[in-house]
Amino acid sequence: MGAMAIERGSLVGATTASGRVVTMRALGVPVRGRDFPVLWVCTEDEWVRAREAGEEPDGLPWPLEDVSEMTPA
Repeated sequence: MGAMAIERGSLVGATTASGRVVTMRALGVPVRGRDFPVLWVCTEDEWVRAREAGEEPDGLPWPLEDVSEMTPA
């Protein structure tokens, strides 16, 4: 996998266990997880909710190998 320029707020495609790709927001840069690199992500709805409330979004770690950069439309 090539280097990715993911940072907080980047739109990414996260591949689920079923192979479906869902759009998520990155909560930071990729980090080393316990066993493999991860990217903390949240849904777009959670991103908007948290920003409007002045809160930190609730996120979850996603295996970096299952994340792809998305280019804005």
